[in-house]
Amino acid sequence: MSLYERLDLTRPSRKSKLPIWERIDLTRAPKLRCPGCRSRIHREWEFCSFCGQNLREQDSEFRRCIWVDISGMDVAEENREAVSNILFDAFSKVYGAFRSVNVFLTSDPPDPKQWGEDFTHVYIFADDQPVDYLGIATFKQGVVTDRAIIRIDQVFYASSKANLDTNQLSNLIANAIAHEIGHTLGLDHSALTTDVMHDGLDHTVHSLMPPSFHDKQISMMNFAIRKLGA
Repeated sequence: MSLYERLDLTRPSRKSKLPIWERIDLTRAPKLRCPGCRSRIHREWEFCSFCGQNLREQDSEFRRCIWVDISGMDVAEENREAVSNILFDAFSKVYGAFRSVNVFLTSDPPDPKQWGEDFTHVYIFADDQPVDYLGIATFKQGVVTDRAIIRIDQVFYASSKANLDTNQLSNLIANAIAHEIGHTLGLDHSALTTDVMHDGLDHTVHSLMPPSFHDKQISMMNFAIRKLGA
């Protein structure tokens, strides 16, 4: 409320004769703070830039279910534990990247009673057919789509060629998954080489950091999800 709106400049009746200081409301509007970390926030923010908490209650009413499906991975028994640990770490990083996006990420098949057939399927698998990509997804800018694949064998091959350690491999897997999910939530490629949405993930760059999205990308993904739920 502006100062002008807080001033009562109407003429007092001769009976009441209220002094001017009683006709001015100088109380300040409360400062907006994040309910999670109590940091100062702006009214137009969709999420807290300090702790990542969603600030729009209405946005949390509709979420997009994203199933990260690893049933297509055939891992030798002697490597199963090591691969499981790497994938668990990678999935944790993916969840962290989408913490401010209105999605429900799961590695289990979606409950048909809750989601029906309305979810995004991200299929992670290995194959003998040579390809020149780590993943691919259906894409329409600003629109939610429902299919993506990750060629996990190609991710491991790139890691082996570059002699990445397990943490770097985990980062590369997480970036590959987050990149394709980003496409299914309407994000286009970025020209910035360090961006998770860069066209053609570079294992020398994206193995060094877990995936993350900047404010505008998060707002765009949430906007696409809101449009879908409208």
